[in-house]
Amino acid sequence: MTRAVLVALLFSACASSTPSGAECPTSNAPTYGSFGTTFFKTYCTPCHSATASNRHDAPADLNFDTVDDITKHADDIDLEAASGSKATNTSMPEVGPTVMTAPTAADRALLGQFLACVKEGKN
Repeated sequence: MTRAVLVALLFSACASSTPSGAECPTSNAPTYGSFGTTFFKTYCTPCHSATASNRHDAPADLNFDTVDDITKHADDIDLEAASGSKATNTSMPEVGPTVMTAPTAADRALLGQFLACVKEGKN
């Protein structure tokens, strides 16, 4: 019994995400226009959109259609898909019928920076 509890605790620790620790750059920061629009259209809104025809089990209230939607969920997105000095999170997007390739490491790093910027009100 003790062994089963330890295995369960180990698994849950491995499955949890960590904030990326990404920071908004002081120059050449990614913006919604220069980065966010394309990234979210490519990797996120095929499922996380109010107009998605097949959400593939994405929660109905978790949409990333606008920069305001993204700002509202920036911490959650960071935990699932962004990279920074403290973590590289790769739980999302799920590669499959809608999203054919995962973001590159460079794109995940830019996502982390972009999310840090929108949380600071810079977009």
